Amino acid sequence: GEGSAVGPAAAPGLPPRRPKSHHMSSDTSTSQKPKRHALVTGLAGFCSGATEAAVTMPFDTVKTYCQVQKRGLGPLTGAKEIYGYRGLGGFYFGLPAVLVQVAGKGAIRWSAYEQFKTGLQAAGAPKGSVDFIAGLGAGFTEAFLWTTPTERLKVLRQNDIRSGQNRYSSLIGAVRTVSTEHGITGLYAGIGACGIRQASGVGVRFAIYGRVKALLTTDPPQLWQSALAGGITGCASTTLNHPIDVVKTRLEAQDGMHKEYTNTLQCLRRIVSEEGFLALYRGIAPRMIKISLGQAITFSAYERYSDLIHEFGTAVVASMMPGSMGS
Repeated sequence: GEGSAVGPAAAPGLPPRRPKSHHMSSDTSTSQKPKRHALVTGLAGFCSGATEAAVTMPFDTVKTYCQVQKRGLGPLTGAKEIYGYRGLGGFYFGLPAVLVQVAGKGAIRWSAYEQFKTGLQAAGAPKGSVDFIAGLGAGFTEAFLWTTPTERLKVLRQNDIRSGQNRYSSLIGAVRTVSTEHGITGLYAGIGACGIRQASGVGVRFAIYGRVKALLTTDPPQLWQSALAGGITGCASTTLNHPIDVVKTRLEAQDGMHKEYTNTLQCLRRIVSEEGFLALYRGIAPRMIKISLGQAITFSAYERYSDLIHEFGTAVVASMMPGSMGS
């Protein structure tokens, strides 16, 4: 086990539950403890995602603002313009959609990851590839079930900063506007790019998190070590998939009947031909901060939330079974 990262002790008179040896080595910390119920992993993912969203929202807003501009725009200039247009509140444009998105995708991501990982291990997949493949599956799952429509609503609301309009000022109103003008499929604009971004990012994070944490962890493990390992994995995934994130943002920011970009590949080619290759890295500084900080929060908070929820659930069950644990 990993000290405070493991679950509560086994009931008196029973041997402690120990993870199987093939779950160890480079796997993430979630695999180095007894497997927990999908409800526990889902709730822990939900809570860690909500915590991340509340802290990192301003960086995400600056990132999106820079990415939708065809002129070269640095993050400091972008932040000044946002403040000039909307004040401090402008940095939290789209917050309801972000809270719903990040918290929901956290629950889906962690639950899907655990399910994919269990299936891959049962199928005898090579141990070194399990985390990456399970992460890919979890990323695609969250993109199609949750992230794409909520990301679309968030980007449209953030686009209101410069336009001076408030077409998407409420979450429910935004869903109604998009559905009325573009149909329900309008919520899935940029789904291809979003799927690629989520799968690649989540796959890389889960693949290297356990390895990085193993290099940093002391005995007993400390909270800051999980946070630092999460931050490093966030930097790696951001560097890898930032170009597809720019493409995703451009596709999702389109509003109205005229569409400048028709699909992922066409958008990618047009950005490079008209604005240059470096345009694919606009907004990378605030996104690097946002993702690194977000992953530091997500990984460290997930482990703590998972332990707390598991312990709470165990205590509740025990309290409902008088005499089963000496109480």
